[in-house]
Amino acid sequence: MIDSLHIAGFKLFRDLTLPKLGRMNLFVGENNTGKSCLLEAIGLYTGRNPVTDILQTLAFRTMEPFRPWEKAGWNEEGTVLRHPIFDMFHREEFGRPAVERAIFLIERVGDTNSLIVKNHPLGYTTDENGLRSYVPEKSDVFDFGPSEQAIFAYRGNMEAAQIGREFFRNRAAAPNSEGLPFVGNAPLLPYLPANGFSEWKAAFLWDALIQGPGQERVLDWLRIVDPRILDLDFIAGRTSTRIALLKIQGQGRIPLSSMGDGLRRMFHIGLAMATASKGILLIDEFENGLHWRVQRELWAALGKAAKEFDVQIFATTHSRDCIGGFVSASKELSIPDATVYRLEREGDEIYAVDLALVNVEDALEVNGEVR
Repeated sequence: MIDSLHIAGFKLFRDLTLPKLGRMNLFVGENNTGKSCLLEAIGLYTGRNPVTDILQTLAFRTMEPFRPWEKAGWNEEGTVLRHPIFDMFHREEFGRPAVERAIFLIERVGDTNSLIVKNHPLGYTTDENGLRSYVPEKSDVFDFGPSEQAIFAYRGNMEAAQIGREFFRNRAAAPNSEGLPFVGNAPLLPYLPANGFSEWKAAFLWDALIQGPGQERVLDWLRIVDPRILDLDFIAGRTSTRIALLKIQGQGRIPLSSMGDGLRRMFHIGLAMATASKGILLIDEFENGLHWRVQRELWAALGKAAKEFDVQIFATTHSRDCIGGFVSASKELSIPDATVYRLEREGDEIYAVDLALVNVEDALEVNGEVR
């Protein structure tokens, strides 16, 4: 379990520290204070394969196919990097010349197994037949020979991944996270975006729960919204997608999509939790589509499942009802290390304020603002 977090040089964060984290963690704050970026950083840090994790993190924010970047990596003005992969680095780095390094760090406070990702030149040589051989650049000294920008990931002092522009050229373009190439048996990041899963991914996760009690647990959560639900299955659609059908008592089979955004959101949260055993669960904009009363019941269900399956939850919200449900569930389930952080911005600096649960509870009772 992640008990603390330090992030430096990643996206909006020049330097951010969360000194303590618990079983359930909720992040609040105004727009553009980095709540979604924080979830992405946690996903990268806890991921199992840096290449796949980096690509999936990029795919959460763009629907454009990933293509190779320009050889130098920069645009004609020399001020902004072209490719989405370079947007991982804090924008302070963007005003530097192309030969300068950019770096970000994600780690537990005091950890020696930090995730370090660097953007720096990758040298190459070309033989008489025009074939190019890449020369990994291990030191901080570069001889300014032929080079291209490349991404290197390290765990502690060990290089864990290398992504150059040819990486994308040798793979089919991936329009989003559903079509990304897996590396080995690396799983998808346990990340539920604000707009939910695609039908393809939801079907994939549902099928993976065929063994064990996972599907029935997800159905129990759907019954919080509609107790008439008996079962759920996916059928082939007219295209390559699959359609989720609910079996409703007295009504037969009904498409999940026709039952409203709240039920769909509940289904996706259930799928994400059921596949996060002994790991983490990341939920962006928890409240999307959910009625306030459902949010309270869902937090209670998630808290129980988190303790039972050893899952650590990180979520973001703009909703007072979500915060209230989180506080109530933490108190009811005796989760003393649950945390609420508010991200705040001062100029280009973002920092985190630890809101003690008792203070949050008192503020909600007097209609105070904690978001």
